[in-house]
Amino acid sequence: MTRVATVVPAENDLLCEGCGYTLNGLPEHSNCPECGKPIAESTGVGRREPPAWETLADARLRGFFMTSADVLFRPEHFYRTLATRRDTRPAHSFARVHWIIASLLLGLAAAAHATWFLSVNASGLRLQRWTIPFALLAAATYALLAGTTALAARLTHWEATYRGLRMPLAVVQRGMYYHAAHYLPVGLVAAVTVVAFVELLSRGTLGVEWYTRYLYVLSAEVVIAAFYLFKTYWTAMRNMMYANR
Repeated sequence: MTRVATVVPAENDLLCEGCGYTLNGLPEHSNCPECGKPIAESTGVGRREPPAWETLADARLRGFFMTSADVLFRPEHFYRTLATRRDTRPAHSFARVHWIIASLLLGLAAAAHATWFLSVNASGLRLQRWTIPFALLAAATYALLAGTTALAARLTHWEATYRGLRMPLAVVQRGMYYHAAHYLPVGLVAAVTVVAFVELLSRGTLGVEWYTRYLYVLSAEVVIAAFYLFKTYWTAMRNMMYANR
């Protein structure tokens, strides 16, 4: 059987931000016939605006902290009010800053963990000292974060197109770039956990019996981080799915 291609709404179509229903030709003061949401709430006028990072050009540091706080603590509100049809370069610059911060934190955690793992045996005896290049790990982490973001954006765009959703690649990329702020808590928790363990171990505060506990904690953090990053990614895409501007 042949598959009937799903028609993707045109860029100039007005969609209901509640359900995706096409509102072309309907009075702006009326409601969506599908879900009842006021059409005025879907036009985006006065609702979807650029974040502080883009509007506070003369106070970039303040704009960076304000936008990061909004993404981290109010992700649903942030993406529900984010202007999506804008230049992606400012969002990309925002992402690069967070990728650098996250790469330094995760690189530090990886270097500390690898050095401990490769220099101590199961009995707690110190073996040959391994020096893991922190700069190399941080650079590799940055490349991984940037590459994963680019791949995820393209896959999201392709999946949306296949399902008949209007999510241009530039719009998805814009959302993914601001999502980079969510790497900050992941990197911070990882760095604190690993560095604290290695430091307490080197001081003799912790013994060999803590090895397994530490690995369990680290594994749990990886699982929780994956869930957290996916949940925030889905929050972003869901609130941008039917955006009109």
